Amino acid sequence: MVLLKSQRNRFFEILQEAGINPTNASEEQGEEYYRIDIMVDEVDCLFCVFLDRVDSFRIGLNPGNDFGQDDFAVEEWEDVMDCFAVWAERVYNELYTPDLWAEAAKTAQLFAPTSTPTDDKFTRTELAEVQGQLRLLQQSFTTAALPEAARQKLIELTQTAAVKAEGLTKKDWQNWLIGGFISAIASLALNPTQAGEVLKLVKAAFGGLFLH
Repeated sequence: MVLLKSQRNRFFEILQEAGINPTNASEEQGEEYYRIDIMVDEVDCLFCVFLDRVDSFRIGLNPGNDFGQDDFAVEEWEDVMDCFAVWAERVYNELYTPDLWAEAAKTAQLFAPTSTPTDDKFTRTELAEVQGQLRLLQQSFTTAALPEAARQKLIELTQTAAVKAEGLTKKDWQNWLIGGFISAIASLALNPTQAGEVLKLVKAAFGGLFLH
């Protein structure tokens, strides 16, 4: 299925429009097919169009379409291009959507304590220091380059953490705080840059205190 240069160029342009660098893709064409592959985390994302009959085309793809189909027929070449545009958008999401499981594991590892926190409560001096750091962290979140919903969620988390510190032991409070930020980063679906900014701010606030 040898395509015209203009047809191949259109595939190239659609990848660019989707935000994908075409140099990350490989193309192959035979007598009855044209295929584009993009590797995403060792998974082969592919789009292949076959000449099914004289007046129709068969498409094979991964990830599948909205109906979960990975092999189906279309009648018009314009339909092929529409399907490719949707596929390219899906591949873009696979390329750049953060792996929330990996981010949670990385966050937990980042805050792994160097020593086991104690079961005693904060002294008045320690509590004042913790709450002071939380106020600074809250101010940092207020000015951080984050979506508004994320800022509000993180600010609320720091406010709750200040209250929790008054009643929990150091061990329970640290576990609560780590779990809270892991859950927040995962539920807010922050991109890697935004998640990194949150981790940096938290680490700056507590790196030398009760999180090591």
